[in-house]
Amino acid sequence: MHTTVFLEEAVDALSVSKNKRYIDATYGEGGHYQQIVEHGGIVLGIDRDENQVEKGKKRNHTVLKGAFADIADIARKALWMPVAGVLFDLGLSMEQLAKSEKGFSYKKSDEILDMRLEKKGMTAAHYLAGASTDELQNMFERYSEDPISEDLAQTIVKIRKQRPIQRVGDLTNVIDVILEKQQRSDNEKVYARIFQALRIVVNDELAQLEKGLEGAIEIVERNGSIVVISFHSVEDRLVKQFANKRKGTMSMQVMNVAKKRPLRSFERSATLRIITKL
Repeated sequence: MHTTVFLEEAVDALSVSKNKRYIDATYGEGGHYQQIVEHGGIVLGIDRDENQVEKGKKRNHTVLKGAFADIADIARKALWMPVAGVLFDLGLSMEQLAKSEKGFSYKKSDEILDMRLEKKGMTAAHYLAGASTDELQNMFERYSEDPISEDLAQTIVKIRKQRPIQRVGDLTNVIDVILEKQQRSDNEKVYARIFQALRIVVNDELAQLEKGLEGAIEIVERNGSIVVISFHSVEDRLVKQFANKRKGTMSMQVMNVAKKRPLRSFERSATLRIITKL
């Protein structure tokens, strides 16, 4: 199992009580789930990725396939409410990056640009093949926040008339051409932003997150916690706005993990927010 982001801090933020119920809304490889169990909590895991669900069941973990947007319905059907806390870890697991063969990682040049967390909907390759220049530019500007966005959108539309952009290497090659023209050398940072932006749009992740937060508030008991680990400023902004709109019914704080210990390389872009239902 990979090293889980903010493993101890996220579970501490939940203030786990023995024999109380919790939901790990993004089961992944089960790191947070197991940590909650070790603190005495009883956990239900949810994941959109069927492979992750099956692996969880083999570990004797209680994991259901589903999107966290449907967390309230899932909890009701499982008779798993109210709960003392809910955890959202919005990053991909190392296993998904390394072994999913879905094109999540910019380092896997031969993989098809799929990026779907479930076996339905439009792939990233199909999106790149059909979206207009304006749609691509708006998407990259909003979700990657990188200055390359306008040039990238225009170049994708130009190149796809000559050949399809179907594999990871096809997209990184397009990015390389633009960065060379702009005399930029931060290729890997740009790859990471662009690939994350594509994953967000393919999986409708921001709409999923907002619905998930609304559902979590519905099923969490009074004084219960919703802990969110985000890796993108757009995601973090949505979480912050969600809580700010509901002042009086919930409070929110940010845990500054860097003040407590040195951050691991994969944790540096992460933000941990704690929402408490009043």
